[in-house]
Amino acid sequence: MTETKFPSAFLKRRASGRIIAGHPWVYEGEIDRIEGKAAAGCEIDVRDNRGRFVGRGIYNPASSILVRIYSRAEGELLDEAFIHRRLCSALRRRASFLGCGGAREANPNDLLKCLPQACRLMWSEADLCPGLILDRYGDACVMQTLALGVERWKRMIADYLTGSLGFKLVVERNDVHSRRHEGLDQVKGILAGEDPVVRNVIVGSALMEIDLLEGQKTGAYLDQVDNYQFIKAIAGGRRVLDAFCYQGGFALHAALGGAASVIAVDLSESALQTAKRNAILNGVEGRIEWRCANIFDMLHASAKEGVVFDLIVLDPPSFTRSRDRIPDAARGYKEINLRALSMLGEGGLLATFCCSHHVDSAVFRDLVLDAAFDARKRLLLRQVFSQAQDHPIVPAVPETEYLKGFLFEVMAD
Repeated sequence: MTETKFPSAFLKRRASGRIIAGHPWVYEGEIDRIEGKAAAGCEIDVRDNRGRFVGRGIYNPASSILVRIYSRAEGELLDEAFIHRRLCSALRRRASFLGCGGAREANPNDLLKCLPQACRLMWSEADLCPGLILDRYGDACVMQTLALGVERWKRMIADYLTGSLGFKLVVERNDVHSRRHEGLDQVKGILAGEDPVVRNVIVGSALMEIDLLEGQKTGAYLDQVDNYQFIKAIAGGRRVLDAFCYQGGFALHAALGGAASVIAVDLSESALQTAKRNAILNGVEGRIEWRCANIFDMLHASAKEGVVFDLIVLDPPSFTRSRDRIPDAARGYKEINLRALSMLGEGGLLATFCCSHHVDSAVFRDLVLDAAFDARKRLLLRQVFSQAQDHPIVPAVPETEYLKGFLFEVMAD
């Protein structure tokens, strides 16, 4: 038996490669045996089949992911100092993305000052802290702890965010179904600070009303911020349709970019009411037409009526959260792209997105090309979209890459 302060989980030989390469999830079926007393939430060393150290993680027998690895440094304790180091590294990484000088030497407070008002500060596995998500909205921070390992740290993290980083409010948005797979309850509320939980914050180039307790995800779709800016840059003079507009991220940026007209459609009346208030905040209320409708029905009817746009943005919610539903999702993605393409003439632009991890970029592109074939449209690929830089991608952890998209131009007949 390997002598160690903590219990050890020994990997089966076939499982070692993926985990040694950097993936932090260790499934129950990948573990040959556990030596020592392992209890839920305890630190545990992960070792290969020869007993060599691979990483240190947190044990959770309630999850199919039995161990999540947090450190690859032998002997490193998963304590308060550890989580502070992870947070500081994540801030430095984002400051570096933005080209902030001296990011390596700067303290966390100075790093925070150079980051946008709305951005992701910590992105789970991509920032070497599985299950922890921190999103900044001005002087408020929204936290998600989606794994047992980080659940035990949430009070300490909230104290650090308010006491050391100066946040006035920390909100917990753990009303996420995936927590059930970890044996955790779904909860939301204020962890530190006081109301208001509704804040007006600049997201990209637009001032937006963000409800930190009731909004989608942690309040806004921060993964699309870079793409909002791109649409703003190309929208000038165009007739724009923003389908699945939610609270108006793409529609607002298109209007701010000088679009000739903008129609924004969503099925949620409450989201559209917020979108209308956002339009007023940005002085573009008279330049966007908001419609509450089923997008599939609206696209079908508009195509039959011969409606034409110059730029269409399709940003639907995920059509599948499991591999066995991919065929159904594929039909949905193809249909909306087919309808959209039928409303674009020569030179028309289609910005189309997919946020399902289970539908990869190549599959999604083929679905759009199938739709183009049926619509008798030839397409030129103008731009490949991804998630914002503050949602970094670790190639060894495919789950960190989920948002993909393309900008296609309709070519001449």
